[in-house]
Amino acid sequence: MKNNRSLADHEHLIAKHNLNRNPPPPDSLFWKMWYAGGESIAKKTLTTGFLEGIKNGNLDPNQYGPFSVSDIYYCFHGAADYGIAAKRATNTVLQDYFLKKQESYNTYNQSACATWNLTGPESIAPTPTALNYSNFERSVAKGTAQEGNVKDPIFTLIVMLPCEYLWPWLASQLAPPTPGNIYASWITSNNNPDGAYAMGNFLQDYITLNPINEDVATTTYLTAMEYEYKNFYTATPELS
Repeated sequence: MKNNRSLADHEHLIAKHNLNRNPPPPDSLFWKMWYAGGESIAKKTLTTGFLEGIKNGNLDPNQYGPFSVSDIYYCFHGAADYGIAAKRATNTVLQDYFLKKQESYNTYNQSACATWNLTGPESIAPTPTALNYSNFERSVAKGTAQEGNVKDPIFTLIVMLPCEYLWPWLASQLAPPTPGNIYASWITSNNNPDGAYAMGNFLQDYITLNPINEDVATTTYLTAMEYEYKNFYTATPELS
C-alpha cells in the first residue's frame, strides 16, 4: 500500500543545510512537547482499529481507501499552507524548508490523484476531522491561530511536526511487519524518523536565536496531535 506521508524531501534539506538527523537533545522543545502529552496521544493512536488492522494485515480496504483519500485533501491543504508560511518567513533556511516541503507535497498530490483517479481536492469530500484539521493548520500558517500568538512562521513547522513524527513512531511500534502482510510497505516506508529529527533540531536552533512562547507551541502541537489521533480513530470507529 502506498504511504502518502512518506515524502522524500528531508534528504535534500539535510544535505543542503547540513541539518542534524540525530534525535534532538533531551531538553529540546521537540521532546518537551512529546512528553507533555504527545506520547500519550501516540500510544492511544496505536490502539485504534486502523493501526491494529495495519499491524495484523486485515484492515478492510474499504476503510483504508476512504482514509487515504480524505488524507489527500489534508495534503493539498498542507502544500498550500507551506506556501503561505514561506511568504511570511524571513529566515532563509526556514523559507527554503517550507518551499521544499510544498514542492514535495505537490509532487505527492499529483501522484495520489492519479492513483485514486481524482481531479484534485475539489473532488474529495473530507471527513469532518480532516476538514477541521486542515482549517486549523491553515490558521497557524496565516499566523491567526491561538488569538494571534503564532505570528512567527516557525509555528507552521511546529503544527506540522506531529504528522512528521507520529507516523514514523507508529511504524516503529509495528515493525517488523509479519510475512505476507499486505500493509507491510506502510510500516517499512514510514519507519524512518530522520526527517522529524532534522525538523526538531532545526526548530531548536531557530528558537535559540528567536525565542517563542513554548506554552503556545505545546498547545499548538498537541492540538495537531489530537487531530492526527482522530483521523485514525474515525477511520474505523467500530473497531477502536
